[in-house]
Amino acid sequence: MGAKIRTETIDSKLKTAWQTVSRMYNTEASLYNATIAMAHFLLNVDSKEGSFASDIAQQLGMEGTSLSRIILSLEEKKYIVRSDSHADKRKRKITLTQKGKEQKELAKSAVRNFNQSVETKIGKQRLAAFFQTIDEISNIAEERSRLLKPVNSPVKERRTQTLNQ
Repeated sequence: MGAKIRTETIDSKLKTAWQTVSRMYNTEASLYNATIAMAHFLLNVDSKEGSFASDIAQQLGMEGTSLSRIILSLEEKKYIVRSDSHADKRKRKITLTQKGKEQKELAKSAVRNFNQSVETKIGKQRLAAFFQTIDEISNIAEERSRLLKPVNSPVKERRTQTLNQ
């Protein structure tokens, strides 16, 4: 019997590529006693005005538990500080410390260097085509997701039926 031939799929290629890039960034971040998650978080904090954790979580698509761990870790490292919002006392604004701004610059530099390296090796035209293709794939997935989303979920329907009885 011969070896089974695997069919390449878009999702497996995307996942494998991201895992490879993520591993590379984590290796680099570890040189600075950090993680890729910390770097992503720092990159999404407004350097001048600060940001709300809920806004950063939404940008990163991150769960609350993971976000809390990252925030605590960044506070322990003295990269960020949290302060009460003047407009909404329920929210806390996250601002970068000087040390946090330096770490953010390191993260930016790592991203820029990697992007420059990719552009140099594969060329601007192929990179532009890649970006166009990945955007189109994302749009197709978004469209499909919208079409597949049920109007009423079974849980919501059961809850509504129970309340109406």
